[in-house]
Amino acid sequence: MITTVYGRAAAPFVAPVARDLCAAAAAAGGSIAAVTIEQAIANPDWCADVHRVYVLPFDPPATSPLPRGTDRPASPAALVRAVFPRAEVANSFAVQDLCWDKVATQERLLERGIPVPDTLVSADPTEVVDFVRRHGFAVLKERHSCGGQGHVVVWFEDGRLVGDCGSRQCRIDLVAEGTRHLEAERFIYPAPFYVQRLVTDVSLRLRTPAQVLRAYVVDNHVVFWTERYRDRYIRPADWILNAARGAKYRFVQSVSEEAKKIALRTAEVIGMRIGAVDMVRAGSIGPYVIEVDTDGYHMIIDRQFKDIPEYREFFNLDRYIAEALLLEPLVYTPRTDRSPKPF
Repeated sequence: MITTVYGRAAAPFVAPVARDLCAAAAAAGGSIAAVTIEQAIANPDWCADVHRVYVLPFDPPATSPLPRGTDRPASPAALVRAVFPRAEVANSFAVQDLCWDKVATQERLLERGIPVPDTLVSADPTEVVDFVRRHGFAVLKERHSCGGQGHVVVWFEDGRLVGDCGSRQCRIDLVAEGTRHLEAERFIYPAPFYVQRLVTDVSLRLRTPAQVLRAYVVDNHVVFWTERYRDRYIRPADWILNAARGAKYRFVQSVSEEAKKIALRTAEVIGMRIGAVDMVRAGSIGPYVIEVDTDGYHMIIDRQFKDIPEYREFFNLDRYIAEALLLEPLVYTPRTDRSPKPF
């Protein structure tokens, strides 16, 4: 049996994805069951016959009992191993953790020769100042984030470092330690710093936004592409093109062979079977990989592109995922002929 598992608390935004995975499997002549981690913990006998798990966001329950004879696992990976003792995880927890840690992702990509924008990870404010002066515009990024949350576009104005986080623009004071907070019009930003060059197209001193592409990768194939954009760019923070921050999607029918090769190579070096690779390019600059995302207990691949008028079955990411899960050979013979509808 194959199941997708998610947390009860995450159900409002995750359950629709789980339902689409199940529907896609049924349309392909197979079956995927959707269960919450809380339901799985309460039904150990049924879980023993699950041979493959596709993980969506969840937090380990604090009070739910675990199967007899086990101690409460300290991590989500240990919890899934305990609850589904015979199951393979479609995207390993190591890959989920790597994609969640943006600094670790960048380090892996750099080690393996994947092109990424110039990046600095430092605890020294002066190094960040020099980095921003050198590039003109940069992005202070959260180490752990999804959808561009917490990112701040920074540049120099009248000799001061200023930033725009989307909701406001203010002076940025980089400090060696402390907590991140606002003081009047000053944003106190403590180390460690993760800052990346903001890739833009510069022509005749005019900066225009770069193109941001997303490759959807399933089993070493790019199944389709999207581009994120805005109708208008009013402020520097608008250059951060994430759907969670108001950007829109459109489908892209043709990309360069170089972009395809980089997307697939990125998935390979991350070890990612199913996920999304974000790339940026501007004129002759790029493409560079800026982020790698996957479904997992930390995060979920955004599927808002399903709402645009041009959406067709060809762009159904959940269909590709379901078909990939169903095509995997069975690794054991179930002990009984239980129905895949458990609860």
